[in-house]
Amino acid sequence: MLEELISKLFGRVAVIGIGASGHGDDGVGPALVDLLAHAGVRNVVDAGVTPEHETWKVREIDPDTVLFVDAVDLGAKPGDAALLRAAELRGGGFDTHRTPLRLTMQYLEGELNCTCYLLAVQPGSARDGAAMSDDVRSSVEILARMLANRLQARN
Repeated sequence: MLEELISKLFGRVAVIGIGASGHGDDGVGPALVDLLAHAGVRNVVDAGVTPEHETWKVREIDPDTVLFVDAVDLGAKPGDAALLRAAELRGGGFDTHRTPLRLTMQYLEGELNCTCYLLAVQPGSARDGAAMSDDVRSSVEILARMLANRLQARN
């Protein structure tokens, strides 16, 4: 999966972390972008739980590739990851406070002529107040090192 991820990152890359820090493994996106920022990688955004509100930041970056990072139930073991496109995500679930990520990805692809991916990491627990599990933390650190090595030279 790591080789596939690296091969998909072209041009200017924006990395958008999604999730709730302080909710165990749901904080995978913010944790990863924090590690990248500390490694000196530019063009990273902690979008919290509302990535649709941060599309203006993505527009300012003017990326060729957008990599969203979020905890997703893949039916796998905690820390496992998969690279997904918008068409592979469910599109429903509208409510008054959140837009499905699939629609945000499709919007950005249409508006910015970029390619969007979701780096989905299998969570273990997303309880309020829980710490990130060791398996997920280990995956985040591996992914951050790999992405930092790739992106420091590109962005």
